[in-house]
Amino acid sequence: MEEPKKDKTKKKKSGAWTIGWGWMITVPALAFLSWATKKGIKDALEEEHPAPLTILKERYVKGDIDRKEYEEKLRDLLGS
Repeated sequence: MEEPKKDKTKKKKSGAWTIGWGWMITVPALAFLSWATKKGIKDALEEEHPAPLTILKERYVKGDIDRKEYEEKLRDLLGS
């Protein structure tokens, strides 16, 4: 019985990942995503939100709430 011949020379894998070129794409992409995420979170945290009294006044002016409800909520906000 004859054994099949084994090819002792292994074919080297070739491609962008094996020679290191893939890292030239991956690292900058990850750095950009990290920067964009941090910027987005920072912008969201620094976004100005109107004060509760301002919102209450706007709702009263628009007619969303009546005077009685406005005064109740105003007392609640001012804590008196």
